[in-house]
Amino acid sequence: MIKVIQNQLKRIYNTNRAFFIMFGIWIISVAALLLLATKKESFQFINAHHAFWADILMTINTYVGDGIFIIMLTVLCCFFRRWNYVKGIFGTYVFSGLICCVLKSVFHANRPAAMFRGEPSLHFVSWLPVAYTNSFPSGHTTSAFALATTIAIISKDKRIGLFCCIMAVLTGYSRIYLGQHFLEDVGFGSLLGVGTACIYFILAPMISFQRRPAFNFKFLPTKLTGVVLPVMINRGRSKHGRRP
Repeated sequence: MIKVIQNQLKRIYNTNRAFFIMFGIWIISVAALLLLATKKESFQFINAHHAFWADILMTINTYVGDGIFIIMLTVLCCFFRRWNYVKGIFGTYVFSGLICCVLKSVFHANRPAAMFRGEPSLHFVSWLPVAYTNSFPSGHTTSAFALATTIAIISKDKRIGLFCCIMAVLTGYSRIYLGQHFLEDVGFGSLLGVGTACIYFILAPMISFQRRPAFNFKFLPTKLTGVVLPVMINRGRSKHGRRP
């Protein structure tokens, strides 16, 4: 069983090495900053540097990890009949979201708005609501990295993988920039997003009783159509042949 999981992980890694290498650089950078600075210092270092154009850019980018954007993207993939993307994006979004919600309810961590209440140095944007609780882990970051990992694995294109990783990193950065999360929330959220996506692609073949990777699956209705439809036609022909 362990060897099977190891082989699956290697196979997933080899689908888009560029993505996973860049993700590794991101995690090492976050870990180094967390070791060198306190929770408060790392947040203030990022949140204190802001500009109006960056407020707009970070607001747009933070919605990459929003459920509405991911659902819209799933619907768009349905329209273009990209069923592998539909299955992967929706599956990893639900899976990572459930685990993230459980962890949020367990930790009940305060957000920066609660810790820095009343401090004028805290940077927010007026058009976004400010949250005070359920800080750890960052849900937007988790969803963004789960989405990025899914697209990188399915596409297998290193250019797409690098682009997705950059977008996910910017989403995590935007959560701190906009005063919604701490660096540790974002760092763990990115690990959670990538981890749950990889677990999904390992477990999906087992659940579907197939050996090939999940991202090569076809929808079950397609398979059923290929099996059931000929049977129905044959039955219809046999009934027609029985008529006098």
